[in-house]
Amino acid sequence: MVGTHPPKLVVLVTCFNRKDVTLEALRALPAAINDSFKSQLVLVDDGTDGTSEAVRNEHPEAILVKGSGSLFWNGGMRLAWQTALALSPDFFLWLNDDTTLRPSAIADLLKEYRHASNPRTIVVGRTIDPHTRAVSYGGLVRSRIVSRLNFRFLTEQETECHTMNGNCVLIPAIAAKEVGINSENYRHAFGDIDYGLRARRLGYRIIELKQPVAQQEPNQKFEASIGSLTLSNWRFITTNAKGIPWREWYRFCYEFGGPLWPLNFAVRYLKILRLR
Repeated sequence: MVGTHPPKLVVLVTCFNRKDVTLEALRALPAAINDSFKSQLVLVDDGTDGTSEAVRNEHPEAILVKGSGSLFWNGGMRLAWQTALALSPDFFLWLNDDTTLRPSAIADLLKEYRHASNPRTIVVGRTIDPHTRAVSYGGLVRSRIVSRLNFRFLTEQETECHTMNGNCVLIPAIAAKEVGINSENYRHAFGDIDYGLRARRLGYRIIELKQPVAQQEPNQKFEASIGSLTLSNWRFITTNAKGIPWREWYRFCYEFGGPLWPLNFAVRYLKILRLR
């Protein structure tokens, strides 16, 4: 970032067969950026519903990457980030394809980053449920002293995070060099939380912008599936990439759970078994 020139931002998005939702999110980007960045979009299309063609029509400058059809969120974002590294931007923005940002949201993330006066700072955008006004996604802090893997959303008074949801996150380019990109060890869940914990371990600050960047309902499908447990649901939860695959949960617990990681590993599945 030299002189008065705006910094360069690469927006990273991955999508799977929800063309209209993805297009709505991308249409909000110009107003959200509000001339604060010189921006470039890198989008991984892991589906088959024609999203790439529709995005090409509306965003001819976008870099589009075709996925394998089985990347899920973390795999798709990893591929998008790998593609974007060659562009050498000043910042990367993680953006979920169903997160429609309010005007100036990304500009406000940059202001918060600059206010922190620390180049090794990651800024998280919080989203709120349009019906309840409760936080739906955002920064996370540890909620228990004994277990290191129980997290909660921040209160209105808190800004410092231990990690974050990946719906809208501004990441400086230096983090890609020092922390790396999304881990290859996760397919869907854990990838964003893993990244935040790795960044904190290397001394990065993770702060949350208190003004919500978007209204977004939380995803209730997974909660509903474990609320009425059946044998088929158990298999889905424990083996499907969008559930809690045991190998990935094992790795996550071992890496970040501290001395009590075996307890963390077991308790998650015991809680699922108790739900009827």
